[in-house]
Amino acid sequence: METIIGREVEQTLLSKIIKSGEAELVAVYGRRRVGKTFLIRNVFEKQMAFEFSGIHNASFNQQLENFSMVLSKATGLHFVDIEG
Repeated sequence: METIIGREVEQTLLSKIIKSGEAELVAVYGRRRVGKTFLIRNVFEKQMAFEFSGIHNASFNQQLENFSMVLSKATGLHFVDIEG
């Protein structure tokens, strides 16, 4: 993978999470096109168990449906639609 230039504070924080020895959930949010996914993929390249990116301008229900679909594919499990 390419080398990250800058983002030392963020890389340090994420590295501490890797070394914590605990189960961790990391949620990263911010403006589009600033390198969030690139940063996460570089720091967690060997530790990544599940990755999901939201859909720009999608509704809350669309986001949940997409998340459920991606999680189902990753785990091989089927999640029940709680609205239907």
